[in-house]
Amino acid sequence: MQVARALRALPAALLIAGMGAGLAAPAHADMFPDNEARRAILDLRAQVAQNQQTTQNQLTQQAQQIQQIRNSLLDLSTQIEQLRSEMAQLRGKQDAATQQLNDALGKLQSSQQQLTQRLAPLEPVQVQINGQTYTVQPAEKAAFEQALAAFRNGDFAGSAAQLKAFLSQYPSSPYDADAQYWLANAQYAQKQYRDAIATFQGLIQRSPNNPRVPEAMLGLANCQIEVRQITAARKTLNALVKNYPQSEAAQAGRDRLAKLR
Repeated sequence: MQVARALRALPAALLIAGMGAGLAAPAHADMFPDNEARRAILDLRAQVAQNQQTTQNQLTQQAQQIQQIRNSLLDLSTQIEQLRSEMAQLRGKQDAATQQLNDALGKLQSSQQQLTQRLAPLEPVQVQINGQTYTVQPAEKAAFEQALAAFRNGDFAGSAAQLKAFLSQYPSSPYDADAQYWLANAQYAQKQYRDAIATFQGLIQRSPNNPRVPEAMLGLANCQIEVRQITAARKTLNALVKNYPQSEAAQAGRDRLAKLR
């Protein structure tokens, strides 16, 4: 009897088991798509996290590179400022050196000018005397011109004294004939006729070819007339007219001769 009951209950149990199996099969089939989705989400999350990490690493590297560039620019700016400072110092040194050089050149030029001024009185100069060129000492030229200036200013005594000193100091001077000529005229102006006669005669004898000789002969004759040496005056005037007929002094000598006759 118990077996019969079991046999009767078996179909029902099988039916229930079959239903249970039928109900459980779809649920088992749905488990695979959910796992794949979860896995895809996890993979996506991992990839996003990896991309974020990569991006973060790149940003960090870029920030480091930017900071390095900034540091390099700061160093470069510092170096530029140092160079500017050094250039300014060099300019200052150069300006100082240039100023020192200019000062030295100025002192050298001043020294040269002073030396030239000191040497100038010692260096010979060229002068024109009666149409000819001579070389004389500056002091010699100055002494003669000073004596001549005194004569032209009417200081006959001072001029005569200076001319005598000149002839004594410069006995071989190219001014010798002119100095004697103006000395004789200074003596004549002071009515020192006999002194003037001696001076004129000395000029005629020492420099017979000098252009001053015709005028000296006329002056000599005038002095001879003043001291009443008429015969000597006629002789002097005749020699003047004979030896220098074309001179202005000869024309004046002819007039004097006519008055003496």
